[in-house]
Amino acid sequence: MSTTDTTSELAAIEAEALARLDEESGRVEADVDRAADAPPAPSEEPEEVEGSPYRVAIAVMFPVISAAIMVGGVFSGIGARFYAGVAGLLGIGLALLVRRSRSPWVTNVAIVAGIAIIGVVMVIPSGFDNVTGLKGVVDSAVHSRSVLRPPVPLTAGWQAIIGWLLGAVGFIAAWVAISLRRPALSLLLPLPVAAIAGISVPKTQQVASGVAVLALFAIGLGLLSSAQAVGSDEEKPPLAFEIRKALRSLPLIAVITVAIALLSQAHFLFPKPRIDPTQQPQKPHAVPLSKVEDRVLFEVQSSISGPWRLGSLDVYDGKDWRLPPYAQNQLKDVPRSGVVDPDLQKGVRATFTVAGLGGAVLPGLPNTVGVVANGPKLAYDGRSGNIRVSQAQIQAGLQYTVVAAPLPSVGDLRKVTAPLPKDIRRFTSIPAMPSAVADLIDKAPKTSKWDEFDYLRTYILDNVVASGVGAPVSVPPSEVQDMLAGSKTASPYQIVAAQAMVARWIGLPSRIGYGFDGGDQVGDKLQVRPKHGATFVEVYFPGYKWLPVIGTPKTAKPTVGSDASQQQFNPAVLPSNDIGVKLYLPVITPARSTVLENVRRALLVIVPLLLLLLLAYVTFPILRKARYRSRLRAAAMASGPRARIALAYAEWRDLATDFGFRHPTDTPLMFLERFAPDEEHTELAWLTTRALWGDLQGSLTPELAFAAEELSKALRRRLTQAQPATLRAVALVSRLSLRHPYAPETDLSKKGDARAVA
Repeated sequence: MSTTDTTSELAAIEAEALARLDEESGRVEADVDRAADAPPAPSEEPEEVEGSPYRVAIAVMFPVISAAIMVGGVFSGIGARFYAGVAGLLGIGLALLVRRSRSPWVTNVAIVAGIAIIGVVMVIPSGFDNVTGLKGVVDSAVHSRSVLRPPVPLTAGWQAIIGWLLGAVGFIAAWVAISLRRPALSLLLPLPVAAIAGISVPKTQQVASGVAVLALFAIGLGLLSSAQAVGSDEEKPPLAFEIRKALRSLPLIAVITVAIALLSQAHFLFPKPRIDPTQQPQKPHAVPLSKVEDRVLFEVQSSISGPWRLGSLDVYDGKDWRLPPYAQNQLKDVPRSGVVDPDLQKGVRATFTVAGLGGAVLPGLPNTVGVVANGPKLAYDGRSGNIRVSQAQIQAGLQYTVVAAPLPSVGDLRKVTAPLPKDIRRFTSIPAMPSAVADLIDKAPKTSKWDEFDYLRTYILDNVVASGVGAPVSVPPSEVQDMLAGSKTASPYQIVAAQAMVARWIGLPSRIGYGFDGGDQVGDKLQVRPKHGATFVEVYFPGYKWLPVIGTPKTAKPTVGSDASQQQFNPAVLPSNDIGVKLYLPVITPARSTVLENVRRALLVIVPLLLLLLLAYVTFPILRKARYRSRLRAAAMASGPRARIALAYAEWRDLATDFGFRHPTDTPLMFLERFAPDEEHTELAWLTTRALWGDLQGSLTPELAFAAEELSKALRRRLTQAQPATLRAVALVSRLSLRHPYAPETDLSKKGDARAVA
């Protein structure tokens, strides 16, 4: 066939199409309008995804439960997994409930309120007092995250947080699957939550939890494929067939499970880290007194006045004194007898009553022999001497009694000549001493280790002026050199560190103990507050173990500022020659105008509000177009293939309108001439023309309608991808297609529904 004949034939077909267009103008649009006005029958209501949304929701349920298993594994007991699973299921139910809402505003409010209610529901089993005080219990849980190690106890605050987290995960996964038609993506959404939580799951549970996540994800994937098959035109498979298909997959899951267990033993899936934080000594974190609320931390009833120790810094890296590595702690549960160190003799005792103390570590005595308590299970660290609750945090009202060895006399210490145990020798490790220390050691008596150390520490206390607060800082050997031969001033912490360092330089094991010393006498008890915090030297003598040596600098500079009001006053400490006085001099200054301040405050309120309103105005067409498009698609689906083809082409032309290619009078074939030749565009234009006005009017099938929808979708995607990002954003919020739709007769507002379009 020649080119001339082809051109003549195309012209004839186009002329015939134009004639039919004139004859049947408004017919398709009227069909769509009638279908939109008529209430859809229950059997004809379009579904959001292929297949039943409830079957898809069941498929999504399994990966959500896998995330709940991982999140619950961070907490002690099985109850956390139960709460997390229920919250995830409630989130899925919320998605099924709000999916039928037609109003975007109602939908958004229902989503936020629903997820909030899920968290509240999770708290109800712990008592209605926690529901009314929800903010307090949540704040307590959030603040405890930095002092607790997994598995942590499940408190009411954590129940609420789990409810909100898993409720949101379940809702988002179900919403993406059902309303956004992305069921495959929805199965992946809970996995990042499971992976993040898996980092904090105890090692003993990592493999089992990982296998559970894999198995549940596989089950969800299988159910999803079955649900999508049910949504097709094919006959629904019987339940027995689905059960047999699931059973056939069990051997494969078993093989994968065994493989994961074997690989975990080879450290392939969970390799040993090059740097394990639990094996590294950590710097202490101190909070300034000005940032601490002055309150009673605990009360002590005892014949001694302290120290009430919490722990020790026993690792010196050449610059800083650090806490011992967590993995090297000798932490063991306190036995029923209460005895934690049978090598020591009982001598002193103290009864503690906790008031406002937080964290997990309890105050105790040096060289603890035993602990007696009624309440939570306690643990004892043989290295640092810590007494702590095994799980959860310290609760106010906890009372316990600590029995410790008595302190030896100076005469007893002078008689000690036994060699150091092997495991204690590491506490003499320290870099080379500076010259000032060497000169001082040469002058010290050598009659005994105690006499030598006592001379050195007394010299430091008598000749170094205390200045500033006792916050932990770096104390390299050069600081000790300056302390003894230079400025001769140092902070209380630096003075204690210098004493511990000179002890190591003479071969005496030492460390820095920290806790509290003394207290306010109230009746027969001492009330200990933050201002009674103290650091002190601890030295080791065979037979007596770690002994606290508390000394006070002879002179000190006065402290001024916010920390001064909470510091202890010791009348035995003399003021230094350098007196620091805080002076307040009156200065007359003109009154400041408050106009600028008022304007600034007004702008801080008005500008964000205007920006929020502007953002809502700009993005509002996105919601309008989505809702408008959804209603038209539902109407076209109910009307039949003819309306579906018309709507598919209209959506293509509306997108072109948003990008600036309106041309409302162009027919589909005329619109072809405005673009470069394209096979998909040509096929869609001819299919639309033949289906609406040509030879296919009487033989339209769902397959042709589906082809038109796919062609329209492909053209819209390609047109969008061909534009720069800025133009895409403009088209996304454009109102052109709402004000000038390609098929205005299908505008639902023409039938009285003013909410259909802007």
